[in-house]
Amino acid sequence: MKLHPSKCLESPEVYGEYASNAPNQGRFALIILNQPILIQRHLFENVWRNATYRICADGGANRLHDLMKTEEERAKFLPDFVRGDFDSLRDDVHDYYASKGVAVEKIGEQYSTDFMKCVELVRERDSIQSSTAAQGTQDTTTATLSHEQLLSQNLNVVVLGGSGGRFDQSMSSIHHLYILSRERHATLVSDESIIVVLGAGTYEITCNLEIEGPTCGIIPVGSSVAHLTTTGLRWDVENWETSFGTQISTSNALTGPNVTIHTDAPVVWTTELRSSN
Repeated sequence: MKLHPSKCLESPEVYGEYASNAPNQGRFALIILNQPILIQRHLFENVWRNATYRICADGGANRLHDLMKTEEERAKFLPDFVRGDFDSLRDDVHDYYASKGVAVEKIGEQYSTDFMKCVELVRERDSIQSSTAAQGTQDTTTATLSHEQLLSQNLNVVVLGGSGGRFDQSMSSIHHLYILSRERHATLVSDESIIVVLGAGTYEITCNLEIEGPTCGIIPVGSSVAHLTTTGLRWDVENWETSFGTQISTSNALTGPNVTIHTDAPVVWTTELRSSN
């Protein structure tokens, strides 16, 4: 499987060309979580403009609102949806976005996180897209699709925030990435890292060295043990056993833009976001 996790952070001109050549792969929903938005401003603006839908998870709307320092600027960055149980959303932010025509949706049930409430909204967008695509074509049910077909059909998800704050919340975000990896491509972007979950299989990963690296890691989160074979890293491995309590691959480094990883169990792949300095 081919992956380009940092593609969403590239300029709209570059991303638009990529999306035109792979229209399904190029569509994604941006979900902003309730954590400080600390990535470089030009990267934030890139991922915002590249997104098909922009969704704030509860207090994530506060973060977006406060990032913009003027009314003129704020009006240029209106999300499509604000959704959550609204235990964090400020009243002034709620009223501002509602007055601008943003769909502000309170979901009171407490059996899912605000993150997953937003994912459910993305799934609703999948259904609309699938219904539209099925018109005039033979309908294909989800049950008959291969995993790769399902990944290509469903909207991708890019999550802004989700790591770097409280440890339990960071682990919850990784947990949700595992859930999402069964049905769609999902990427978590924090102020310092790009994170994706790789299921068992072989991956050809393209890295943008102007945005990410050189530091990277492959972490067996969610697996008791995994066996890795890699190319394109400073310290490549072959059929290398990794698990917590034995050995894990951290502080490795990219040697170029192309990396291959074969794993026999799910792992987390992460690269460092380059600083502006």
